[in-house]
Amino acid sequence: MQLIDRLLGFQRKAASTVVRFLILLWSRQTGKGFTTSFVASRGAMVEPRSKWLIVAPTERQSLETLDKCKDWIKAANISVAETEEEFDALEKNAKIKAKIIELPNGSKIYALPGKPASLRGFSGYLVLDEFAFFEDEDTVWRAVFAVITNPMASIKRIIITSTPNGQGDRFHKLVQENFLEPNPKRRVKWEVQKVTIHEAAKEWEAAGKLGTVIDEKTGEERPKTAEEYVEEIREAFDCPEAWPQEYECEFLDASANLLSFDQITAAESVEATEHGFDPNEPGEFYGGFDFGGISDPSIFWFAKKVVETGPDGKPVNKLVTRDVMFIKGLDTGEQLAAVRSRIDKCVRVCVDYTGPGRGFGDIAANGMPGTDFTGWGEYDADPKKFLAGKIEKFNFSETSKRELFTPFRLCFGKVCSFLIPHVDWIRQDFHAMQMLQSGNDFKFWAPRMSNGHSDGCCAAALCKRAASFGASHISPFAIRRNHSPDHRRIF
Repeated sequence: MQLIDRLLGFQRKAASTVVRFLILLWSRQTGKGFTTSFVASRGAMVEPRSKWLIVAPTERQSLETLDKCKDWIKAANISVAETEEEFDALEKNAKIKAKIIELPNGSKIYALPGKPASLRGFSGYLVLDEFAFFEDEDTVWRAVFAVITNPMASIKRIIITSTPNGQGDRFHKLVQENFLEPNPKRRVKWEVQKVTIHEAAKEWEAAGKLGTVIDEKTGEERPKTAEEYVEEIREAFDCPEAWPQEYECEFLDASANLLSFDQITAAESVEATEHGFDPNEPGEFYGGFDFGGISDPSIFWFAKKVVETGPDGKPVNKLVTRDVMFIKGLDTGEQLAAVRSRIDKCVRVCVDYTGPGRGFGDIAANGMPGTDFTGWGEYDADPKKFLAGKIEKFNFSETSKRELFTPFRLCFGKVCSFLIPHVDWIRQDFHAMQMLQSGNDFKFWAPRMSNGHSDGCCAAALCKRAASFGASHISPFAIRRNHSPDHRRIF
């Protein structure tokens, strides 16, 4: 068995590539250091008196790759000597120390931190590890490129590895012009090899590296599939906003707030109230209910639809917040009892039907067996289903979030059509909701705060969705056997 056979298929492809300029756009935990250490070790073994430079954002990362080089060389039954050299830095009286392993044929592999001063004066083959995460990427780039461009020292290669770190940096530019949107005017072409966690997992599965699971149907132990492994990693990572970048190699723009503070404060009005629910107030009302889990609150957003005359004389619909109910520490039945009078008052309510919210949504629509509560019926505008109840079940996904938050954001334009109360926690909650852009695709997420993950913003957006269809589109629904008409009539 040869040493290269220890590499997986995509790793062998990288190790076998002989192009001068190579970029490995790989997901996290796909063996970047394992692969480049093999390349450097093999190069040092086959070319006497050659120099290989391992450069990473920190000295610790460089030393970890150097340790892997030692393992490869020892696996080839070749002895190595570990030394340390000190160099003059660019700064006056400053010194730089580099860890080195030296082979019997005179070849050396250096481990250096990614600082410009540490790279001046070297010439050799170069491995830049996690290049997108260097502290001063452009300055490092100017310093390291001279390492491979001395023609008197023979033609040298450069291998860059990294996961993305947003758009606009040097690494993104190289990948963009050589892979994503190739620039035909470039004279120097880089070969870019992209490997996501999905592609890597398929090879791990084929190699039998993913372990086993107990099959739910048979109760017997079987090999874990690539899809199961990826879902385990995704769940354990628990950071949906960063998953596409860290594990699927997407270059995401820097996150932007869904709503700026200026937009939010412009929507604040004395007409809106945080605690103004009045069961006897006339009007047309809508609700949005974001159901919280164990650690997050549930929030019911209650708003009144108001029609005003616009500057052009045409009617303008506005939603005026009348009540925001904050619920925490109650079970599903207790939460239902808490919001029941508000749902009774609403034309329609859009409820979070994700995870623990599914139980609430089913009970609200279909009632609770064993009790006299028969629910408000389910709403669905799809002509194939057309359900004219009061409860719309909304399942959060990346696609549905775009359907939810895009029209909600449009309410906060020059003429605001969603009025909110002057309340600091609401202002902060709305501002925390983020948009992440990847090409033309948008993803929405919110960081954890003391009051959950922008639960108020989600509830308000659900309320806006409930009102977007308008009461005029709802016909009184027929009485079905398991529903009480008292809870399902539209007024």
